[in-house]
This record gives sequence, structure tokens and C-alpha cells, in this order.
Amino acid sequence: MLKHILVKQKFSQLIMHWSIIFGIFLVLTACGDLVKESETGACNSAIDARNYDKALSVCTSRQDKASAYMGKAGYDIINMLKSSGSSATAYTAPSDVSLGTDDVTGASILNILQLSVAVLDNDTKRAAAITSSKNNLDSASALLHPYLSDNSSPLTTDEIFLNTFALSFAMQLNQIIIYDNATTSTTTTPGGSAGSLTCTVVSGASNTDAAAMLKAMDGHLWSSERDGMQCARMKGAINAISGSSAQAAVLVELATWASEGGLLPDSIRSAVCDPIASMTTYISKLSASVSKLSLSGDNTKAITNAQTSSNTLMGTIGCKE
Repeated sequence: MLKHILVKQKFSQLIMHWSIIFGIFLVLTACGDLVKESETGACNSAIDARNYDKALSVCTSRQDKASAYMGKAGYDIINMLKSSGSSATAYTAPSDVSLGTDDVTGASILNILQLSVAVLDNDTKRAAAITSSKNNLDSASALLHPYLSDNSSPLTTDEIFLNTFALSFAMQLNQIIIYDNATTSTTTTPGGSAGSLTCTVVSGASNTDAAAMLKAMDGHLWSSERDGMQCARMKGAINAISGSSAQAAVLVELATWASEGGLLPDSIRSAVCDPIASMTTYISKLSASVSKLSLSGDNTKAITNAQTSSNTLMGTIGCKE
């Protein structure tokens, strides 16, 4: 009965409930339920019962179908209630291990979607569940985003909010998949010389205390994890360049980039950045969707935090200005 009542609440009531229980972000003012009932009985019953596969087969509107995909991704009222008693907080690394800064934006979203380590402690199952959730979020956005600027069939405000959440959550899961893998490096760029490049692992990262905080796909993205992935990509890109003199020239360019920032040198930018072009696509789409809304306060932190986290990461690694 409680679930049935909650599903039928107006979105403004959901925002108030979420804000009181969670003390953080989610859900949006002046908007209908993101995972809401359909006007048709069968669609309503399927979503009310959290039978999202059936909802996809019986619901007819793009908003209801997108809502069903969001439900399959783990974004529904029941999971939000389950996560109400917990929140993601940044770890403090052991004093003798330089893991860097812990970005918990991804961990916060895993908590909401019930995909955190506390819920799925098996690494393989959690990784598969995160990928599945991202795919469903992508499917939700695919139904909505093409109409963002389509005057012939414009999105409602509810649909724009739904699309924005789908994009921001999928973007963070994508970031987790790409970078959150417990591999570390002390620097973003490789050390050594042409032909013998190295990415130095953080000393003590395998120690018991540090290893407990350095877990693959847990949503806690340490700056040293980000550097580990990026250093490996740069190393591979440089090694693929023919000739030691040409490689040495790139190393000089990289040294300048490391001190000045900006975009990576042209000689390796495509090799390094093209494999993660999906991040740039998410950022672009999210920016377009957010531009249609007025976001402020804790109720929209999930979106703004995700946007800030991904923009910062892509700028830091030299793939976005």
C-alpha cells in the first residue's frame, strides 16, 4: 500500500520527502514523478509493481517508456527509500599512501541506484550491474533527447528533467567504468625516456588499509586512479609513434602540457582521447539538456555534481578545454 501511495505522489511531494530523508540532492521541483504511472491501467499496474520489462511492452508514451528504463536502471522510489539511511562520504587515505583526492560523485549515484559495494560486494556482479544500469539509462535518454530541440514534438518539462537525470547518471557510470579500476600512478604523464616509459604505481597502494579504500568500480574515484588510466593511455600512444626522436619530441611537449595545462599535444590527443569520446558526448548532451532548465539548491545536486565531476576530469586529462 505504501509503495502504491508513493508512486502516485506529486513530484513536489517526492522532492520534500527526498530532501528530508536524504539530506542531499535528488529530485526536482515542479515536475511529475520521474518513474510515474501511465494513464493506461496496464502501464500503471506494471510500473506500480516495478515490473519494468512488462511496462516497456504495454506502455505507449515516450515518457512512460523512458520511466520504465529508468526503473530498470535502479532509479525508482523504492531504491531511493532504501538508500535514504546512507550517503557516500569521501575516504581519507592512510597518511603514508598518496592516493590523492577521492571524488565520491559516482559513489553517491551507485548508492541511489542500489549498486554500491554495500549492496553488491562481488566485484564481477557489481561491474555487470553497473554496465546494465548505464545501458538502461542510455535507452531512457535515447527516447527523449532527440526531441530536446524538436518543436514538432517538444519535450515536456517532466521529460527534460527525466532526460537530464538519465544523462547525468549514465555519464557518471561511464566514468566509473572507464577510470575506477584500482590502478594508480603518481603522475598523469609517463616518466622515463623514449623506449623505456613507465607509470609509477603509488607506494603502499596495495597495503591492507589503502587497498580497502582503493576498490575497482566502487564509485570512489581517486585522482591517482584517474592518473593511472591516463598515464597508461599516454604511454601506449607514445610507444605507438615510430622513431625514438619523434617520441622524445612528444615527451618534451608533454612536459610543457603538464606545467601549463590545456589540451594534450596534437601528436597523441586522438590516440588518448578518442577511446573516451563517450565522456565528451555525455557532457555535450547534458549541457544541452541542463540549458533548458533552471537548476539550483540541493534538489539538483545529483545533476550539478555529475556535470562538475566529468568536466573537471576531462579538463584535467587534457581531452577538453
